Amino acid sequence: MAPIRTGAVLLRAHDYGDSSRILRFYTEGHGLLSVVARGVRGRSGKGTATMATFATGQLTVFVKAHRDLHTMKDFECTSLRHGLGSDVLRFTGASAAAELVLSHAEQETHPGLFEALVKALDDIEVAPMSDRAGTILAGLWTLTEAFGFAPQIDGCIRCGEVLEDTDVGRFDLAAGGVRCQACSEAAAGPRVGPGARRQLRALLRGELPPDLSHTRQHLALLEDFLAYHVISKPLKSLRFLGDLFPREAVVAP
Repeated sequence: MAPIRTGAVLLRAHDYGDSSRILRFYTEGHGLLSVVARGVRGRSGKGTATMATFATGQLTVFVKAHRDLHTMKDFECTSLRHGLGSDVLRFTGASAAAELVLSHAEQETHPGLFEALVKALDDIEVAPMSDRAGTILAGLWTLTEAFGFAPQIDGCIRCGEVLEDTDVGRFDLAAGGVRCQACSEAAAGPRVGPGARRQLRALLRGELPPDLSHTRQHLALLEDFLAYHVISKPLKSLRFLGDLFPREAVVAP
């Protein structure tokens, strides 16, 4: 059986037996793959230091049909992303991205997901200190959209009325979008004004809004949206992120 070679991001690793490791990659050509790297523990030399969480490279692996665990031949690292370990917020943001992909991806490809994951990790690694929270939000929303679960924010999710730049509505979490003011009486979700919609629209494009504010509220909306539409149980990393995101300054009257 010939091995396959594909772009891959290492999302998680744990020890297996006396000398091997189980590695979970999200790959460009084969979706989520769990592989066994035999004899790598305790070994030093070329290639062993590159199998670190969040590393990107070319994975060569023997893939067997109808198997959950495959055998790795080698991993040629192209980016180690040491910068993600430079502070706890970057590392937790990257962990949230990895946890989201691990919680929903399967051994099949999602168009654009590999690219969105690579970009999210790259952006989180190099974001200026003041932009870390927004960059993490943008990365997580683009991953959510790559899974096919983008919220509807430009038109009322109930009546279809186009929301004007000055309109205020409420987010209907179960329906997955914003209700206009006329339809929002029965909605229990968070209030969404024009500024929040504009910021969310930019985050969904993977961009950092220059006027981004209330990042904790944005994170809470993302967490609730994921719980309704994408994941079956809460992501631990998101709860930790909520404590790390900056608090809004209180303006004295």
